[in-house]
Amino acid sequence: MKNKGVTLLELLIVMIIIGILASAAVKTWDVTLERQRIEETIKELDEIGRAIVGDERVVYMGTRVDFGFVGDCGMLPRALIDLSLKPDYVDSALWKGPYIKSIFAENPKGFLTDAWGDSYKYYPESLIIRSYAGSNEVNYQKWLTKKLANSFSDLFNNEVSGLVYDAFGNTPDSLKATNILITLFHPREGKLIIDSIHPRSGGNFIYSGISIGKRRLVCVYRDTLQYDSIEKIITVYPRIGAKNIELKFSRVNFQE
Repeated sequence: MKNKGVTLLELLIVMIIIGILASAAVKTWDVTLERQRIEETIKELDEIGRAIVGDERVVYMGTRVDFGFVGDCGMLPRALIDLSLKPDYVDSALWKGPYIKSIFAENPKGFLTDAWGDSYKYYPESLIIRSYAGSNEVNYQKWLTKKLANSFSDLFNNEVSGLVYDAFGNTPDSLKATNILITLFHPREGKLIIDSIHPRSGGNFIYSGISIGKRRLVCVYRDTLQYDSIEKIITVYPRIGAKNIELKFSRVNFQE
């Protein structure tokens, strides 16, 4: 009669196999969890980046409308929390926050930490936000970094330019140009700046050092016989600015 019992060797082999399978399962779980943390943190970095410099995907009638904190305040936030809570250094009329999307609504400070529970590192002087991805300052190969823009110039040193015409398509001479006042309203360092200039002879005008965003432009003509005004909302894009703007009066005749 054969012995149907389990020998100690067979039991040992079964335990070894179970141990190997368990170890493999733990490693697979660790890899999956790490991948989820990486994906979650990358997504969050993108959200924070868009809160700062805007979302180029948000377009209305072919024109970008979202420029984030920079577009409203004319500066980078000094700290990430300023995206959720209005800082003292920005005028109340300019700050349109909170800029962080609804996924962080339950905890307005939740976006300050990555999926490993560590605080994001924000370096405005370098235009980056960084997660150490559960590692440290030395293990740079694991870092997750979001670049906000290619340069400060892209965000803050854009050109707004164009031409002024009368109702008949004529441009002003030097005398008529002195009767024209063009005013650009734009933010800079958390304050509203009102820049008023006269166009040059020939109607050309130009502003430099303008930050990205939606801007209000007002043009007024006034002399003893004629008065007219134009108001436009222009879009200042990074690197591109807002160029070739046409300001055409509806009633003024520069030939009179």
